[in-house]
Amino acid sequence: MDKGAIQTELKKVRDEIKALKEDFSKRKKEKEDHFDKGESYSTEINSLYDEIKKIEVENNLEVINKDLDEKKALLVEFKATLEELDNKFNELKKTQKTQEKPVSKKISVDKATKEVKALELSLQTQVLSLDKESEVIKKIQELKNTVDSVMGVESEDDDAFKVIKRDLNSVRRKFNNTEKKIRSLYKQIRIISKEKKQRYKRIDELRDMKKKSFEEFRNIKKFYTETGKNLKDLFRKEVEMLEELGESPKQRKKTKDVEIKQLRKEAEDKLFKKGGVLTTEDLLAFQKGK
Repeated sequence: MDKGAIQTELKKVRDEIKALKEDFSKRKKEKEDHFDKGESYSTEINSLYDEIKKIEVENNLEVINKDLDEKKALLVEFKATLEELDNKFNELKKTQKTQEKPVSKKISVDKATKEVKALELSLQTQVLSLDKESEVIKKIQELKNTVDSVMGVESEDDDAFKVIKRDLNSVRRKFNNTEKKIRSLYKQIRIISKEKKQRYKRIDELRDMKKKSFEEFRNIKKFYTETGKNLKDLFRKEVEMLEELGESPKQRKKTKDVEIKQLRKEAEDKLFKKGGVLTTEDLLAFQKGK
């Protein structure tokens, strides 16, 4: 390739270098801007997490959650106790309904008592044979035993009902109060969660923006790296063409060194062989040659 063609090609290469250098600088700035933007999103996200932590601390969320766990565990215990007492209560009612009683409380007991009084009165006012009197006394004793038996059973059953009913009411009150406290704690948690939710929503938005920024950064970095490689290839091509033209930096330095060496030799000849006077250019030649 002749020098003219090389110079034409060299100009074309240098134009490409100039265009790529401008694009390279532009991409470098874009790359850095996207990276800085992604980092700023990270900083804002961390700041929002700090805000969430502050909200939790200021509202004693840890204490509320602990109290809630304790109340929920207590509610489970109360529920089990209620079921147990309720079963006992139902069993007692079932037993009362199926139990065979010789008399009922309201009618038969009263009737038996009146009959006892009538029989006792007949013993006092009537003259009875020994057999009849013995029969009446026996009947009176049977009626009294029946009344005593029925009254005793009913009294025991009443006491059992009262105890179970009292226990049921007591546990049910505790169960209901605990439920109210749990609802109150959940309400507090919802209020705190509402404050946190706003921050989490913003965090999600920032994460998406951060992801996009770093994706852009990686894409531009890839192009930036590729552009850098292309520039190196063009620079290498430029140097090769300059070498062909004898104008490469290395060749220019070599030529310059030869020129300086020649000037220094001429100055030495003038001074030592010819006895001449050194000019300013001669002195400079000496200095450069050192």
